[in-house]
Amino acid sequence: MDQNSEYIVVDLDGTLIRTDLLLESVLLFIKSNLLNLFLLIAWVFRGRAFLKARIAERVNINAENLPYREDLLDYLRKLNEQGKTLLLATASHEKYANEVAGYLGIFKGVLATTEHYNMKGSRKLAAIREKLEGNQFAYAGDSRADMPLWEASDSCIMVNAPKEAVQAAQQQGKAIENFNDEHSTLTEFLREMRLYQWVKNILIFVPVFTSHNYQDTGHILHAGIAFISFGLCASGVYFLNDLLDLNADRHHKSKRNRPLASGRLPILHGLLGAAGLPLLGFLLAIYTLPLNFVLVMALYYLITNAYSFWFKQMATVDVMILAILYTLRIVAGSAAEDIALSSWLLAFSVFVFLSLAYLKRYIEVSALEDNKTVRGRGYSAADSETMFSLGISNITASVLVLALYINSEEIAGLYHSPMILWLLCLLTMFWGNRIWVRARRGEIHDDPIVFAIKDRVSQLVGVAFVIVVLAAKYISL
Repeated sequence: MDQNSEYIVVDLDGTLIRTDLLLESVLLFIKSNLLNLFLLIAWVFRGRAFLKARIAERVNINAENLPYREDLLDYLRKLNEQGKTLLLATASHEKYANEVAGYLGIFKGVLATTEHYNMKGSRKLAAIREKLEGNQFAYAGDSRADMPLWEASDSCIMVNAPKEAVQAAQQQGKAIENFNDEHSTLTEFLREMRLYQWVKNILIFVPVFTSHNYQDTGHILHAGIAFISFGLCASGVYFLNDLLDLNADRHHKSKRNRPLASGRLPILHGLLGAAGLPLLGFLLAIYTLPLNFVLVMALYYLITNAYSFWFKQMATVDVMILAILYTLRIVAGSAAEDIALSSWLLAFSVFVFLSLAYLKRYIEVSALEDNKTVRGRGYSAADSETMFSLGISNITASVLVLALYINSEEIAGLYHSPMILWLLCLLTMFWGNRIWVRARRGEIHDDPIVFAIKDRVSQLVGVAFVIVVLAAKYISL
């Protein structure tokens, strides 16, 4: 529609951008130093304006990289071309508001929070009236906090606005321009949980399978509950990790489309997922599984959070941590099912998962241009060949461990025909070499776990692995 108002006043958080700059800057502040949490608590008691000012002094944002609402932005650009005067009015700190206005180049003025005034609600309305000297204006907002401004405006631009706000504007006979998202918050929440990653938790069943206790319904039930508990905990970690990596993910060609990075899932929902999902996982485990499993899952949770805050930026340390986290799933399965864990199985797992961790990093660095670095990581394009060599070396080491296990005395009491197990070495080497060759050709574009789930050959190798183990157990040669 063509706006009759000469002045168009636009809100920032949740309206022009699909995020909240206060929450984003707080997350960045905490990520820089976990002890900053105590400073935040002290600042909160000094008021929101003081809090925002202190954070703005210490945290920078990248205005170019924010998740703008493109449909609204296109509409505002057309109004600007028509000669309308656009003002940015926001409760975010003036430092951030000025950076956004400067980047977009369509705003003729900025009204924002200062150290002494939190520009929200009635205070924002008063500032707008003073700025416009009583002239009529159209207002673009998104929340109940904007209802007084819509009431004071002569026309309304609404972004995912509450139904009562839309109805009130209609009753007042005001012109309305609506911008509504088609995506469902629940759908985006489930996407952020990355349920497909729960396939990693199948490792929890490995101790049941390798100890041949799969006919015991008690073991299977405990493993199933452990699978769900670990999945909830891991999903909570994904939420936290993505909250801390918003800026880095927005620079990534595929991660920028994640629910939190793209702004399709509000940060408040992200915080709910980061805190609530692990809590549910631990409550389920505490009431149904042995204490040892709860302790292993707590160790997993602590290490993953340490990884999110510190280790992921440390070259080599990060892949070691990833391998440990994968292996902890097997340890957790052993604890949940009260099954003794084989040192051979642990050694084999560590080398396989080290290879996969290096593969994940190789995919990232091989996509870089010369002399570029992976944002938020300790790697550059020059590390590509090193990643490749280390990945191949570790998958080869896993085959060696498997061969030594098959030739050990421990194997005799478990299998009728241990010689059949040598086929596992061929399967492991075939699969490992194939996935690295595919990566070398640039045919694996993101997470190798996702690739393995979808790849038909990898699926067949997994089935063959199970068949070989069962054949060695029950067939006498």
